[in-house]
Amino acid sequence: MVAVTDYPMTHQGVRDLDNPLPPSRVNVGPNERALSTLGGGILAGFGLCQGNLLGLLLVAAGGALAYRGITGHCHAYAAAGINTAR
Repeated sequence: MVAVTDYPMTHQGVRDLDNPLPPSRVNVGPNERALSTLGGGILAGFGLCQGNLLGLLLVAAGGALAYRGITGHCHAYAAAGINTAR
């Protein structure tokens, strides 16, 4: 299947074929994003309270979840071809 490229309009009302819009990188739905952001923040906060190696791992996992929620992009979903943002 061929991907459709979207082009912005110029001031003259024609498509600007020299500058295509970048494809949307959002592949996580809004509810999942909210839960990832909230859960990641809680997990990172809990990890900070630990003060040991396990805490550091929890902070890293929480940060990854928060990043996924804030940006709306999940690298694992992208690799698997999953898109829940539709």
